[in-house]
Amino acid sequence: MNRRLLSLLSLLIVITVVPGALGQERQSAPEAGKVSIKYYSPSKKLDGKTVAKIQQQAAAGTTIPLWSYSVVAYDGKTYQGMMVGRSPFFHGHRITTIPTYLIPLKLTFADTGTVFDASVPDACAPGGVSVADVIRSSPIFQDSDFIINGVDVGSAQYLDAFQRANFWKEVSGTPYHTVFSSSPTVLPAVSVTVPAASGTTMSGNCGPFGEMDIVWWDGYLQSTIMPSLAAQGVGPANFPQFLTDSVFETDNGCCALGYHSAFMNNGTFQSYSVNAYDTSGAAGGDISVMSHEVAEWLDDPGTNNPTPAWGQEGQVYAAPPSAPACQPNLEVGDPLSPGFSTPTNPFSVTLNGNTFTLQELTFYSWYFGQSPSLGAGGGYSDNGTFIGYAKPCPPGGTN
Repeated sequence: MNRRLLSLLSLLIVITVVPGALGQERQSAPEAGKVSIKYYSPSKKLDGKTVAKIQQQAAAGTTIPLWSYSVVAYDGKTYQGMMVGRSPFFHGHRITTIPTYLIPLKLTFADTGTVFDASVPDACAPGGVSVADVIRSSPIFQDSDFIINGVDVGSAQYLDAFQRANFWKEVSGTPYHTVFSSSPTVLPAVSVTVPAASGTTMSGNCGPFGEMDIVWWDGYLQSTIMPSLAAQGVGPANFPQFLTDSVFETDNGCCALGYHSAFMNNGTFQSYSVNAYDTSGAAGGDISVMSHEVAEWLDDPGTNNPTPAWGQEGQVYAAPPSAPACQPNLEVGDPLSPGFSTPTNPFSVTLNGNTFTLQELTFYSWYFGQSPSLGAGGGYSDNGTFIGYAKPCPPGGTN
């Protein structure tokens, strides 16, 4: 039986009917039919033996391409981790294509019989098409020209543009890319019945939305859904991205619009993500959440790349008189999660008649205090918010 090694990296939202579910992260209740965005990012450290095994698997091609880094941070300590693709520092100046599958979910909620199917046309989606079609036509998979901190990093998918900008000092002028196929394999919808004890439905502004318990769901995904997809080619050597239409995962009264995670699938490292596109109008944000989560998968596929503790930025914030909130991992979306005290600059990209919102992301150099930054334009995030590196936490903040 598969054994979960790694904790979930989740983008959380507090539902109006469960105010204060995150304790000190309480927000005022949003208007009826709306949800307010909340985030958290726990991690679990892997032992050296497991990391070495995953590195061997990547070198052998039995899991996705991964490269390892070792960096001395501003605190004088050495930090090591793994990212997806090939190293921008050493013989990595080439295109790496990550095989990926888009897997729409057809979720039937036993409490009401409501069906949420990401593979069929949805009148509340842009153009009335399916969620799978909207996402496939988005900048996650399609190229657009990106100007990052005043630097034209080229025509690219958003996550590829971010990673090029992330290490611009090393890869400028080279064909360094980490990409998905522009025509990812879209599988037939996977049908799942959500038990009444594990899920419920509510009304949004355009249509209903569903909530399902993340512990039940993620256990079912790993133990039942993943093995069932092996015959269609889904496995450790590719990146499955599960899509829901207006269905979120709950966790002690909160719910996730998306998360990324990984586990040892019959002894081999398997990463994956689950992301909702909200057509109900309850959460909104189009693909902002997906850009957050997939970027974090790219730079922290095991959810546990360590960094000096940082905090009091983005979602990692505790209001006085509480002690500062600190987080010690390389999750590139968290310091600039929208809707918190740190102002952010999202990208807005129009493709195929739709306008998509993409979250601003944090550069590698910000976490480790590299000066000058390796990032495009000498910045520490990809759209101008961070112009200096992280301060130690506590007290946290940024230079």
